[in-house]
Amino acid sequence: GSHVSLPPQQDDDDDDRGVKLGLGDFVFYSVLVGRAAVYDLTTVVTCFYAILTGLIVTLFCLAVFRKALPALPFSIFFGIAAYALTKFSIMPFLQSLSSRQLAF
Repeated sequence: GSHVSLPPQQDDDDDDRGVKLGLGDFVFYSVLVGRAAVYDLTTVVTCFYAILTGLIVTLFCLAVFRKALPALPFSIFFGIAAYALTKFSIMPFLQSLSSRQLAF
């Protein structure tokens, strides 16, 4: 029998290369930071840095495993942990120091 082979398809779309974050990722990040903003500026800053740390961890895992990874898990985990730690532990501690005039 005759055998027909098709030429390999070339992907002219170079948009598949690189790192992308979807709009949904930014919505979750902004909701977390917005919730922290209702409470205190210190909580906002810690959540912001925790989310950035999560993105760096995600990029590191992306470089190591070389396959697509969701951007939310590390960032949201670190952000929620930072929010809870700051709101329920660090801020009460700083407030008690402030009330005793041990800190500014």
